[in-house]
Amino acid sequence: MNRVEATLAEVGERFPLYAGPSGRWRTTARGSWAGGCWAGLLWLNGHRDAARWTAKLDCWHDTDTVLQGLIFWYGRGDTDRAAKSLAFRAVDGVIPWGTAFGPDTGVRADGAAGVVPLLASAGLHDLARSHVDAHLALTETWPRGRAWLMLAAADAVQWLGEEYRARAESMAHEWHAPGDTSADAIAAVAMLKLGLDASAPLARLGSSVHDGRLLGGTYDDLENHELVWGTFFYALAQAITSGEVSSREF
Repeated sequence: MNRVEATLAEVGERFPLYAGPSGRWRTTARGSWAGGCWAGLLWLNGHRDAARWTAKLDCWHDTDTVLQGLIFWYGRGDTDRAAKSLAFRAVDGVIPWGTAFGPDTGVRADGAAGVVPLLASAGLHDLARSHVDAHLALTETWPRGRAWLMLAAADAVQWLGEEYRARAESMAHEWHAPGDTSADAIAAVAMLKLGLDASAPLARLGSSVHDGRLLGGTYDDLENHELVWGTFFYALAQAITSGEVSSREF
């Protein structure tokens, strides 16, 4: 909580994205793709300003990006509106990457995050199923991409059915130290959603916390950084482990 308050004092009305060893945050005006993780972190901490930051995500409604799933599910935004927007963009049962963050690159691993629970909670189970199926057909070597897919598979078990369990658990059993704490944090949440032992990634994450900051994150060509999504998913894993939130709540 101290780190959250210190971050708020530094960033003002901008969203934190990542911070290097100095602790100084790189910020964005609208939150970029990780804005929901910052709002979600405030919700997990019971912060009085959580709802206000969630409202700041409204600028992403109807934007051409599948990342509305990640932004609005974890940011606790208007999920029904976001689900309708994603459904409108679906092509042959799959929501493509979209053009909001550059050229549309079709189906990619990070396009699975948050989409299954967001669509399923709005009753769009068939679209959620075809979307996750297309993403789970990917062959992924990027550590955070593998973590996103494991999380999508774990959400599919919870929201769509047990037929996804074998694939999700296989991904979890194959998981190993990724060299990116944000990937480990996402994977830990996926394991906990599956009811599996997440002690190995949680131990690695704990050893990477220094002065209240989760370091060891990689992003593009950056290394050993504090990443807002890594901090959020680590906090979520801790909250699920302690029973403060259910595995379906985020």
